Amino acid sequence: ASRGRLGRSMLRMVAICRAARPQFLVAALLLVASVDPSMASSLRGTPIAAFSRRANGGASGEAGGSPLRSPFVLSEAGAKLTQLGDAAGMHARAAGGRVGLVAKAATSKVASAMDLEKYPKLFAAGGLCASFTHWVTVPIDVVKTRTQVNPGEFSGVSSGISTIFKNEGFAGIMRGATPTTIGFLLQGSLKYGFYEFFKDSLSRRSQEADPKGKKTAQNSGLPVPQMMFAASCAEVLGTTALLPFEATRIRMVADPTINQGMVGVMKNVVKAEGLKGLYTGLLPIMCKQIPFTIAQFLVFETVATAAYSELSKRGYDTSNLKTGITLFSGVVAGTTASLISQPGDTVLSMMNKSPGLSVGKAVKQLGPLGLFRGGSARMIHVSSYVIAQFLIYDSIKRACGIPVAGSQAVTKRKNKK
Repeated sequence: ASRGRLGRSMLRMVAICRAARPQFLVAALLLVASVDPSMASSLRGTPIAAFSRRANGGASGEAGGSPLRSPFVLSEAGAKLTQLGDAAGMHARAAGGRVGLVAKAATSKVASAMDLEKYPKLFAAGGLCASFTHWVTVPIDVVKTRTQVNPGEFSGVSSGISTIFKNEGFAGIMRGATPTTIGFLLQGSLKYGFYEFFKDSLSRRSQEADPKGKKTAQNSGLPVPQMMFAASCAEVLGTTALLPFEATRIRMVADPTINQGMVGVMKNVVKAEGLKGLYTGLLPIMCKQIPFTIAQFLVFETVATAAYSELSKRGYDTSNLKTGITLFSGVVAGTTASLISQPGDTVLSMMNKSPGLSVGKAVKQLGPLGLFRGGSARMIHVSSYVIAQFLIYDSIKRACGIPVAGSQAVTKRKNKK
């Protein structure tokens, strides 16, 4: 009975609110639904368009829009929308989880394929081995440069070193050591580090395009043209950093009367010729260094791979012969690279001795045989530092757990067995 009285009271309240304002009616309907849901069913679908028209100034007709529905209808639609939203959220979270897993797997795959942690070590190793070996061989480089710019001054490397030491002392035979060390620290770092990076990147692409490994360089699975391309790009970067220091070194060595240090010579060059003076001989040095680096890396890795493979076939333990293999491969690579790059080196020395001299005029003055002037001194110089560089570089790679050139041939042979 009390329930009935309460219901009748609520219905009267709804009627009163209907006669008042639409906002009150909405509030009353919500109150009824909260107190007695069973009574709300009798009020479902109650149109309140009339009240909204009255509130909006008596707009006539319902053709202009759909009649507003009661809060019960709106609440049901809201509940359905909430359910749809929850379902959509679950799907989105599930899809996001799958995307996250795929992204994580892809990142792991890339990280395993490209060991990015090794490259800083390779950059540092390249800079260290290049700067140290060029610093040690500065006396030979001094004799070589003097022979190129002043033909006939010395009868050989040993006589040149002894003559310079006698006339100019230790400072004379170590002339240009500072720009040499700084220049080749930058050059070696960029050259070795980027060569390894470019080679690995191109090797991955090559393996995807050529899974059978046809027409590839031994050891790396990288086609020879792409291997040459990697060496060329790395050398361009390295030489660009080296050239200002190399131009300064040549001027300091070629003219013993210069009593200034590296910074002083650089300032004088920039003052007299502008910044382009530090890049004198850009074309010949590129023509020298790019073939040099291609021969250095390609010959070294080919010889090392062949040596590891042949010794492994004969049953030798290559782990005890790794230093000998690096030494032998370095000798062959250094000699080959020296002969290939000798003409460019001679032209570069001539152009730095005589500012304003073009490449064509320098080649014409030198002649075919003159392009190889100072070749014996340079061969000794180049071969010695190439051998030392690869010995230091391979030692650092082994210490860091990075495979050296050619050693993969032994691993592949063991896997086949």
